[in-house]
Amino acid sequence: MLLTMLTIGYARVSTDRQADKGVSLDAQKSRIEAMAVVQERTLLEVIVDGGESAKNLNRPGLQRLLLLVQAGKVQTVIVAKLDRLTRSVKDLCALLELFEKRNVALVSVAESLDTSTAVR
Repeated sequence: MLLTMLTIGYARVSTDRQADKGVSLDAQKSRIEAMAVVQERTLLEVIVDGGESAKNLNRPGLQRLLLLVQAGKVQTVIVAKLDRLTRSVKDLCALLELFEKRNVALVSVAESLDTSTAVR
Protein backbone atom coordinates (compact mmCIF):
# COMPACT_ATOMS: atom_id res chain seq x y z
CA MET A 1 0.00 0.00 0.00
CA LEU A 2 1.35 3.40 -1.02
CA LEU A 3 1.64 5.84 1.86
CA THR A 4 0.35 9.35 1.32
CA MET A 5 3.15 11.87 1.54
CA LEU A 6 2.03 14.25 4.28
CA THR A 7 3.38 17.61 3.25
CA ILE A 8 3.48 21.03 4.87
CA GLY A 9 4.42 24.19 3.02
CA TYR A 10 6.15 27.10 4.71
CA ALA A 11 6.08 30.71 3.51
CA ARG A 12 7.52 33.87 5.05
CA VAL A 13 7.83 37.56 4.33
CA SER A 14 9.59 40.05 6.56
CA THR A 15 8.31 43.29 5.00
CA ASP A 16 5.49 44.57 2.82
CA ARG A 17 8.09 45.60 0.22
CA GLN A 18 8.97 41.98 -0.45
CA ALA A 19 5.61 41.56 -2.17
CA ASP A 20 6.95 43.79 -4.95
CA LYS A 21 9.98 41.55 -5.46
CA GLY A 22 8.09 38.34 -6.30
CA VAL A 23 8.26 36.83 -2.85
CA SER A 24 4.73 37.73 -1.75
CA LEU A 25 2.93 35.16 0.34
CA ASP A 26 0.53 34.45 -2.53
CA ALA A 27 3.43 33.87 -4.94
CA GLN A 28 5.15 31.55 -2.46
CA LYS A 29 1.93 29.62 -1.80
CA SER A 30 1.37 29.18 -5.55
CA ARG A 31 4.88 27.77 -6.03
CA ILE A 32 4.51 25.45 -3.04
CA GLU A 33 1.10 24.19 -4.22
CA ALA A 34 2.39 23.62 -7.75
CA MET A 35 5.38 21.63 -6.48
CA ALA A 36 3.12 19.48 -4.30
CA VAL A 37 1.01 18.65 -7.38
CA VAL A 38 4.06 17.87 -9.52
CA GLN A 39 5.47 15.56 -6.85
CA GLU A 40 2.06 14.01 -6.12
CA ARG A 41 2.24 14.96 -2.46
CA THR A 42 -0.73 15.68 -0.19
CA LEU A 43 -0.35 19.31 0.91
CA LEU A 44 -2.02 19.56 4.30
CA GLU A 45 -1.47 23.29 4.69
CA VAL A 46 0.90 26.18 4.09
CA ILE A 47 2.12 27.65 7.36
CA VAL A 48 2.77 31.38 7.06
CA ASP A 49 4.98 33.78 8.99
CA GLY A 50 4.14 37.33 7.94
CA GLY A 51 6.37 40.20 9.02
CA GLU A 52 8.97 37.86 10.48
CA SER A 53 12.73 38.08 9.98
CA ALA A 54 14.74 34.96 9.17
CA LYS A 55 17.59 36.00 11.45
CA ASN A 56 16.68 33.15 13.81
CA LEU A 57 14.26 30.25 14.12
CA ASN A 58 12.09 31.94 16.76
CA ARG A 59 9.01 32.54 14.58
CA PRO A 60 5.50 31.37 15.48
CA GLY A 61 4.80 29.56 12.21
CA LEU A 62 8.22 27.94 12.02
CA GLN A 63 7.97 26.77 15.62
CA ARG A 64 4.60 25.16 14.83
CA LEU A 65 6.15 23.48 11.78
CA LEU A 66 9.02 22.14 13.89
CA LEU A 67 6.56 20.73 16.44
CA LEU A 68 4.77 18.87 13.62
CA VAL A 69 8.10 17.53 12.34
CA GLN A 70 9.15 16.38 15.82
CA ALA A 71 5.75 14.73 16.37
CA GLY A 72 6.15 12.72 13.15
CA LYS A 73 3.10 14.33 11.53
CA VAL A 74 4.84 15.45 8.35
CA GLN A 75 7.01 13.68 5.78
CA THR A 76 7.88 16.60 3.51
CA VAL A 77 8.37 20.35 3.92
CA ILE A 78 8.16 22.50 0.79
CA VAL A 79 9.42 26.09 0.59
CA ALA A 80 9.44 28.39 -2.43
CA LYS A 81 13.04 29.40 -1.67
CA LEU A 82 15.52 28.44 1.05
CA ASP A 83 15.87 32.00 2.33
CA ARG A 84 12.17 31.91 3.25
CA LEU A 85 13.04 29.17 5.75
CA THR A 86 16.24 30.71 7.09
CA ARG A 87 19.06 33.04 6.08
CA SER A 88 21.54 31.39 8.43
CA VAL A 89 23.72 28.54 7.20
CA LYS A 90 24.05 27.36 10.80
CA ASP A 91 20.25 27.28 11.25
CA LEU A 92 19.81 25.55 7.89
CA CYS A 93 22.26 22.85 8.97
CA ALA A 94 20.35 22.39 12.24
CA LEU A 95 17.04 22.13 10.35
CA LEU A 96 18.47 19.63 7.87
CA GLU A 97 19.84 17.55 10.74
CA LEU A 98 16.43 17.53 12.47
CA PHE A 99 14.64 16.67 9.23
CA GLU A 100 17.05 13.83 8.52
CA LYS A 101 16.63 12.47 12.05
CA ARG A 102 12.82 12.51 11.60
CA ASN A 103 12.92 11.22 7.99
CA VAL A 104 11.44 14.45 6.66
CA ALA A 105 12.32 15.61 3.15
CA LEU A 106 12.99 19.28 2.43
CA VAL A 107 11.99 20.55 -1.00
CA SER A 108 12.92 24.04 -2.21
CA VAL A 109 11.35 25.10 -5.47
CA ALA A 110 13.81 27.86 -6.43
CA GLU A 111 16.95 25.86 -5.71
CA SER A 112 15.61 22.60 -7.18
CA LEU A 113 16.49 20.95 -3.88
CA ASP A 114 14.80 17.72 -2.83
CA THR A 115 16.37 15.78 0.02
CA SER A 116 13.86 12.94 -0.25
CA THR A 117 16.35 10.74 -2.10
CA ALA A 118 18.92 11.35 0.63
CA VAL A 119 16.38 10.80 3.41
CA ARG A 120 14.85 7.54 2.22
